Amino acid sequence: MGKLVPVRPCDTPAGDLPGISVIVPARNEESTIDICLDGIRAQKLRQPDLDLEAIVVDDRSEDRTGEIVLRRAQTMPYLHLLSGDELPLGWIGKCWALHQGSRAATKEWLLFVDADTRLLAGAVAAALGEAQRRGAQVFSVLTHQQLPTVWERVIMPGVFGALAEALPIEFVNDPRLPQFALANGQFLMVRRDAYTRIGGHQAIKSENGEDARFAQRAKRLGVPFWLGDGRELATTRMYTTPSALWEGWTKNLHVGLRLLPWIAPPGTVFYAVALVLPYWLLARGRTQRSRALAAHGAVQLGAALFLRRLTDHVYGVPPIYTLTQPLGHLAFFALLAGSFYKVLTGRGVTWKGRRYLNP
Repeated sequence: MGKLVPVRPCDTPAGDLPGISVIVPARNEESTIDICLDGIRAQKLRQPDLDLEAIVVDDRSEDRTGEIVLRRAQTMPYLHLLSGDELPLGWIGKCWALHQGSRAATKEWLLFVDADTRLLAGAVAAALGEAQRRGAQVFSVLTHQQLPTVWERVIMPGVFGALAEALPIEFVNDPRLPQFALANGQFLMVRRDAYTRIGGHQAIKSENGEDARFAQRAKRLGVPFWLGDGRELATTRMYTTPSALWEGWTKNLHVGLRLLPWIAPPGTVFYAVALVLPYWLLARGRTQRSRALAAHGAVQLGAALFLRRLTDHVYGVPPIYTLTQPLGHLAFFALLAGSFYKVLTGRGVTWKGRRYLNP
């Protein structure tokens, strides 16, 4: 998590905390919604007097998502199901769901949580307390990522490591640099008056990657923003299949490429060169019997493996996977190239059965 400050669960007295509405957008989430609701329930089990309401916005699901939420609401009186309206022209599905949830919410703070995210006990109280201490009106954390399969352990750290190199994390919390903006839609909390000032999700209604755009807008408007290390607050498994990973990351990178267009072309070239150069130097050193070239290549490869090991350690990936660093970086390059192609051609992206063109 770079230089992000860790935020840990706590038992701040509920009487010292404002009320909060947890808003969950859900479209065809029958396989994950129970996990999300378990995390919300854990907040009340740990602190029964916490002023919390939960709103699940069923975004036109074609599975049992709504039915599951209604069943869970029988034992969670603070849980409410909101059946989403038809998606209007010009809106991204998630933004529309969050907009509807925010209008139904009644508390001082809003916490937007993805349906595949599980809050750990004490997470909400810790986030509210930390936001108050820091004077933050928009507060987000990077969550722990579950990577149970081989393909996830090979690819995901490569993606996370490359993104960390592309976006220096120390710039994110600098209010003087609004162009460096990052938030995590898996855990994004905002005070209601700040949400109104930013314009809510209506102001970014056509944006995929609404979290980064929301953070950028907050920083540009001078709304106090803070991003922390929330691995002890929540856990997420982003993608359960390789096809979902491709669809999801090309969508996310699509946003980044448009957010920082001046970085994309040179960054792509630089990344391709960095990917190939160590092996080219090693090969040239061998064919030309040049110890200097071989040593240069070995140093570059060693540095790349070291950075990969640091990323693996952050996400709890066994050390053996550090050796898959070339595959992880190659996968990221493929995702980046695929997303860049979509930007250049205007093909847009697909997500949850919907296609969105470039705004």
